[in-house]
Amino acid sequence: MARTGLDDTPLMNLPPPVIEVQRRPPEAIPVTGVLQAGSARVDLTPGFLSSLAGWGPTLATSRRTRAAWGRLFARVLVLDDGQGERVALIAADLHAATRYVTERLAEHTAALGLHVGRLFLAGTHTHSGPGNFYANTYYDTFAQTEPLLKEQGLDPVMVDYLVERLGLGVREACARLRPARVGHGVARLWRYSRNRSLGALRENFPGLDDSALRQRVSALGFPSGTLAVSPPDLPLDQVCVDPRIQVLWAEEADAPHRPIGAFGTFGAHASLLAKEHPMCSPDFFGVATRHAEHLLRGAAGEPGPVVALAAGAIGDSDAARPGMTLEALKKAREDRTQNLSLMEEVGRAVGAQLAKACEDARTQVKASLRITALFDEPTIRDATLKDGRRLPTAALVGAPTLRGSEMGGGVTFFKEGERLEGLPDTDPQWPKAPPRALERLIRESLKYQPHTLPLRLLKVGDLWLMGCPGEPTSWLAHELTQTMLARGAREVMVAGVCGDYAGYLTTEREYKAQHYEGSSTLWGRNTEPWLLERFDALALSATTAIPSGAARFTIKPGKHQALTQPQPPTSEFTPSWPRPPELAAPRISNGRLVLAGRWFAWAPQERGELGWGAWLRLEDADSGEQLHSANRPLDDQHHTFLLEFIESAGVLEWRWMVVLDDWEHLRGRKIRFRTQGPRGVSVRPPPGARWPEANLLLNMAA
Repeated sequence: MARTGLDDTPLMNLPPPVIEVQRRPPEAIPVTGVLQAGSARVDLTPGFLSSLAGWGPTLATSRRTRAAWGRLFARVLVLDDGQGERVALIAADLHAATRYVTERLAEHTAALGLHVGRLFLAGTHTHSGPGNFYANTYYDTFAQTEPLLKEQGLDPVMVDYLVERLGLGVREACARLRPARVGHGVARLWRYSRNRSLGALRENFPGLDDSALRQRVSALGFPSGTLAVSPPDLPLDQVCVDPRIQVLWAEEADAPHRPIGAFGTFGAHASLLAKEHPMCSPDFFGVATRHAEHLLRGAAGEPGPVVALAAGAIGDSDAARPGMTLEALKKAREDRTQNLSLMEEVGRAVGAQLAKACEDARTQVKASLRITALFDEPTIRDATLKDGRRLPTAALVGAPTLRGSEMGGGVTFFKEGERLEGLPDTDPQWPKAPPRALERLIRESLKYQPHTLPLRLLKVGDLWLMGCPGEPTSWLAHELTQTMLARGAREVMVAGVCGDYAGYLTTEREYKAQHYEGSSTLWGRNTEPWLLERFDALALSATTAIPSGAARFTIKPGKHQALTQPQPPTSEFTPSWPRPPELAAPRISNGRLVLAGRWFAWAPQERGELGWGAWLRLEDADSGEQLHSANRPLDDQHHTFLLEFIESAGVLEWRWMVVLDDWEHLRGRKIRFRTQGPRGVSVRPPPGARWPEANLLLNMAA
């Protein structure tokens, strides 16, 4: 249970409150002698008007959820080696996993044998998910797109909600454990990612021309030395990334070996949804996982696997579209219609390769292996390297951080590559130039920056998964991989934003360039060698002591808005409609069925309610039977609906739209949509009103 060290009353000249999470000893894990696996999927979608994290603060405007495109999920894969070791791999549609959420989750999972070191909680790094769950004074202020000087801080309601949902997912996955076979698979996807910081990456290879650089960076996609090259027509920035989609796959041990689930990684920022759109979304990672699950489910209609995809080496890699320049892509993102089409196209391409990686894994599964979960929480502040170099005594960001990356606009006053040459080159933060205009405010937020960086190394047979508490660049992830290969790993997966969020993680040479990524590497130029040394030591560990004691967090409490207006003209729990709902005439677009409608409501929304079930479902108007598409129920939890609201004439006008590939079986049926109110409570129609209906005509042209 979390407790507050100081009360929340604002007192001048006193430090922020301190929260402690007492670690509970885990229950013993039964020794069965049988490798087991189980999976689950749970909804994490927050309530409307939640702050959206990922793009950083503004001077005036807020970016809060006024629409949703797809739902946020956590996908869980639990592995138990039958020898007393059990781990939960979780990919959540969040900007990052955080140390506070992970510690709070461990309170719920201790009874399942899962302490904090056995929770491999990674984010997809979507820039359109909720924020204010970091328990970090810097990121609870600067990660959200909110006015800079507005009251912000930790949102305890959001944290409780996320922990509850994540805990439910882990419990369900453990309850579904069954004998399994496990394997590792790889697929490569070119042309859909690009290195956005090519100048900084070049610093790793002084003197190499373009041709030599292409050959050298082929190691990103083929780290074990396989003789292979990237497509020769690729632009250089699309070569200098890790193109691999890697998965850890689990299927039932007994024939017909039905799939259980997978945990994968891919190195590209989930930020195709533009900052200008106040929309909650899992971004193209959500499209990819849903598409992969559909492809792996096949036509049999069985439940199919839960396929998780987490962020990999994302530090300097952004999503791309074949043949589209960066400027054209940024322009497409600004238009919401084009933006959603762009996410759909990229997500489906990633999903297709994700499914191929799963199929590759199925060809090399094992029914018996040992799992070793290694966990360390070293202090990076003022740490000393083996060669005597030191890490800084305080975290710091530079001016280019406020300039923003190429994909997300920042403050143009600041310049990329800005350096402070006046510092001695022995200073561990050299040559970082602080943003003078906001230096005092930022330093105050960073004063309490956690200096404990949790590191995770999960050995599943000879596949090793590394959990980094930040955004590693492509070449840093490669250096980490090489360190693990030298220690005995056959394959290595690097997951970013895993277990906590400590900003960017760059190589020493990339850091010195002071592009956006190096400027945002909080702990300075020696972060790379520190990580290499600590992970190397972790790889040599035989076991991990059970974490004990209390985890401490210095927080900034915040006040957070929920959607409560307009108020209904009645005190009834389930108010009626102010106006009848409407269903648009079904239409065909490029062979796909487009359905849309709207309804009008007085009802205010409780915070967090979207995760309590479908808001919207489509059904047969004659029988009331819920309709299906692609072997899934036709509602906004199983399909990507666009759901949004506007305030219109004193009421909330809710609009929705869905586009279906699989719809031919619906020809000739009369359909209607039905909405659910807070926590699944149906909204009652006014006297004489009915849910709108529409016929899917037999002669509709496909």
